[in-house]
Amino acid sequence: MLSLSDKTVYSLHRISGLVGGLFILIITITGSILVVDKQVDNLLNPNQTKVEPIGNHLSYNQLLVSVQLQYPSAQVLGLQLADNDKTGAPRVDLIDQGGWKWVVLNPYTGAIIGARNADATLVRRARELHENLLLEPIGGFVMGLAGICLLGSVLTGTWYYRRSLLSVFNIGIRWNKSARIVYADIHKWLGVVALLFMLMMSATGIFFHWEQIERQFGDGAPQNKSQSAPIPITAISIDKALAAAKASIADFQPELIDFPKPGDTTLVIRGNMPGSLRMLGQYNVSATMNARTGQYVTGFNARDADLEYIAEHIFEELHFGRYGGWISQIIYILLAMATAIVTITGLIIWFLKRN
Repeated sequence: MLSLSDKTVYSLHRISGLVGGLFILIITITGSILVVDKQVDNLLNPNQTKVEPIGNHLSYNQLLVSVQLQYPSAQVLGLQLADNDKTGAPRVDLIDQGGWKWVVLNPYTGAIIGARNADATLVRRARELHENLLLEPIGGFVMGLAGICLLGSVLTGTWYYRRSLLSVFNIGIRWNKSARIVYADIHKWLGVVALLFMLMMSATGIFFHWEQIERQFGDGAPQNKSQSAPIPITAISIDKALAAAKASIADFQPELIDFPKPGDTTLVIRGNMPGSLRMLGQYNVSATMNARTGQYVTGFNARDADLEYIAEHIFEELHFGRYGGWISQIIYILLAMATAIVTITGLIIWFLKRN
């Protein structure tokens, strides 16, 4: 006979799995795409990621002339550099007529080789579905609840099977038994295999959704949004700023430029240097520059950041699993699929018990 506490724990395990089941499946599928989002996007758009190197790179100011001619009223948000890859194509992110566009350039000719609506791309749709079911902000609360359900399901399942947790590896999957036993064995076996992964995913996911809730309802004094027009692209000294940043920060390897927002006079160049830690974020180093003059203003290194910054970026890397290159990406996808199967088998077990 089960004790009352075990009965209660099992009921909570079942309820959390049923309530969050469909959404957990969405999280695992979209999360798998996001782990390899760049590879997926490159695969779907091969003509917009590589170019044939002919001659010398044009300056970035020259490249942006092409963008300005094509999109004269656009606000440029960012520029992804391609200095370390001779066949790489830099990408400009901009807002044009209210839409977010990705514009890819041939760095040798200045020609625009691709322009897409960013919000319509598979990787962006997958991200929005993963975070808010394409229904911001309500969907964000729902997915946050799904994360809580996953965490609750893992914790209650671990407690309920605490005495036989590791014995599942000795028992294995009894394929010659009834369907209900087979599904139960698969459920428990994969549940133990992916236990730490599910705990990590649910905990970090809840953390990020809590941050979204704070931003939604405000977590500080309201900020005044400037109505000033952004600095014209022709007035921004991009190449001079890049040179000054490299001269000011030893071994700096710029990878991304964030352009000034309306009312701001600085641009931020992000990148890394030898010895940068991927666990501290995609970009460990940044240089804030005067947008008009290209002069260096200040620098930042993630190693010197406060504990909150370091924790947030470690959580993000742990959540998306890109810190170990293709090895961690493959492991994360396999564990995400295991989580999906655990969810599906749990639903099947519930259905079989009712019939």
